[in-house]
Amino acid sequence: MEWKGIRRLFNTMIRSYYFPTKLRLRALRLMGVKAGRGEIRAGVVISGPNLTLGTGVFVNAGTSLLNQGGIVLEDHVAIAPEALLLTTGHEIGPTRRRQGKLIREPISVGAGSWIGTRAVVLPGVTIGPGCVIAAGALVSRDCSPNGLYVGIPAKRVRDLPG
Repeated sequence: MEWKGIRRLFNTMIRSYYFPTKLRLRALRLMGVKAGRGEIRAGVVISGPNLTLGTGVFVNAGTSLLNQGGIVLEDHVAIAPEALLLTTGHEIGPTRRRQGKLIREPISVGAGSWIGTRAVVLPGVTIGPGCVIAAGALVSRDCSPNGLYVGIPAKRVRDLPG
């Protein structure tokens, strides 16, 4: 089955609250996602197979992983409810249509990082290991390891122990 059909299956049946949580990662692996042991809660949207999940990854309900450009979540990454990781955007086009050519850029989240509720991570961003991205933050640039990032756009406000 091609990914379009698989995506439809995942985003209807497998992401359902009635589908057993313990089977969700197993189903994703069958669809081509590289995944260690972890937990993907119900209601998570995944838009393609270009996803790598390390061991101990936790993705909470309502999160969207729009991963056409590729997303890597290293070991023990935790993502709170309703976060949004976007790997696609558009170039700015001419006046007649500002939404220009589609661009795809990967997202990488380092081991042990925590992304807060309703945080948004934009295409091409690398979040270093041990970071905390505060709830509601908009991450548009790379984040150095072991930092607390808050705001719109997200800025490092504190160093965290390494």
